[in-house]
Amino acid sequence: MRLISFRLVLIALVTVLFAGCLTVDKKDYYYKTNSDGSGEGWIKFYNIKSAKDGEDDVSLKDFAELIDDYVKGTKFEDENPSLQVTSKELMEEGGKLNGLVKFTFSNISEISFLFEKDCNCAPVYYSMGGFLSETYTTSNGTYLGDAGGPQIIKWPAGTKEFKFTTSVSTDSTSIELLNQYNGWKASQK
Repeated sequence: MRLISFRLVLIALVTVLFAGCLTVDKKDYYYKTNSDGSGEGWIKFYNIKSAKDGEDDVSLKDFAELIDDYVKGTKFEDENPSLQVTSKELMEEGGKLNGLVKFTFSNISEISFLFEKDCNCAPVYYSMGGFLSETYTTSNGTYLGDAGGPQIIKWPAGTKEFKFTTSVSTDSTSIELLNQYNGWKASQK
């Protein structure tokens, strides 16, 4: 019995150690708020890819994770409990596999924005502190992290639409998942 348990633990450990990783080239974020702080938004993922595990191609496993855990499953929702997802989709655009998640939220302050409610006196801030693998690219606000400061975007008081883009991966060895998507899509008919 101990030998079986040891083998199961070893298999689980090897699976974790040799797991691939989903990545994208960039992400666009969009949030629109109502006067009560609730709102809606979306995140668009550009060129969804599988990062190699060393020299190993794990793109089939990563694509299965994308479909089973994110598109059909609730991994995005589990990782973002303050967002109420209204739709998730994958699409081919310009020869790349992109994804779009749309959502609503009940309070903008629950999703990394800092602002004073019902006050047109304070700017609005978005903390990118959790974005360890993402780099600020552009926004309709002012990025305060250029000089090595905190990764924060600032908008003027009264702003209702917040947009920003981050770059994620520049790894040229990653494997694009468009072929896996096209094969999966054809099998769904």
